[in-house]
Amino acid sequence: MKKRFASLLAWLYGLVVRLSQWSYRILPFRIRKVQARVISVGNITWGGTGKTPLVIKLAQEMTAHYGRKVAVLTRGYGDDEVQEMRKKLQDIPLLVGRDRVKTAREAVEKHGAQYLILDDGFQHLRLHRDLDVVNINSTQPFGPGGLIPDGTLREPLSSLARADVFILTKSNIGSKNVAWIRQKIEQIKPKAAIYEAVHRPVQFADLQQERVGGLHEVRGRKVAVISAIADPYSFEKTVESLGAEIALAARFDDHHEFTREELTDFAAHCRELGCSDVVTTEKDSFRLLPALRQYDFLKGLHFRALQIEFQIQDEDDFVRRCLNR
Repeated sequence: MKKRFASLLAWLYGLVVRLSQWSYRILPFRIRKVQARVISVGNITWGGTGKTPLVIKLAQEMTAHYGRKVAVLTRGYGDDEVQEMRKKLQDIPLLVGRDRVKTAREAVEKHGAQYLILDDGFQHLRLHRDLDVVNINSTQPFGPGGLIPDGTLREPLSSLARADVFILTKSNIGSKNVAWIRQKIEQIKPKAAIYEAVHRPVQFADLQQERVGGLHEVRGRKVAVISAIADPYSFEKTVESLGAEIALAARFDDHHEFTREELTDFAAHCRELGCSDVVTTEKDSFRLLPALRQYDFLKGLHFRALQIEFQIQDEDDFVRRCLNR
């Protein structure tokens, strides 16, 4: 019964998506343009594809290496992602708001932006974009099932035909899927521009001592991991690749706000297992830091946030494509 109900909701959801896309095709005047080159970074599944790291990487590269005036536009679904972008894009305007046309105009008029990077913009059709970049998680390319809520697809796979560039993220962990994903994309979008990317671990941020440490710090150690992200599997595989033994893996829904009860239970399990080292993601660290400062029962645990660098094969070629060079 639940399966049938989910399938019905997925069908209705798909109908709404198709009608929305159709309305923009037959009424193109609804699409607004601004005096800047707009690059959309998005996905076709619900989370876990590395949009935020790519947005940060692209904004930094276009600003530092090419001297372009760049602004980032985000709706701000998760406050943790906004905090991460603010921390890493300190000299780059970051505009948060549901009305992307409004924030795009503000970026051009107030900040003189020449290039706008639209975070999570593939489904946002109201703002004209000059380049559509779609991230696909190589470990879970199109998710289980079909459309939401039957699966994790935000729109039918045929919509990939709208994209200009594809980034196969976490391609090292999902290497067995890469050839099949390429084939699938090329069936929908012949001669597509396809790049592979990895989340390369760089260092640990010690959340209690406010310092950074090397990746060797967890080698040979028994650790607990805690995360509230869309793809915990890839994060945990990365931690294991550093030589750590995961004794406990606590997984929560994406953007989950940790409660005192949940953290109390997590800390108790850590102590039962004799595990004092905890690894989390940089994204989750923004939601865990207030708890670490507030709750004494967490002080016996050593929390580290794994910091990663988003690396794209043929990165210069990708950035030049974004610059329309």
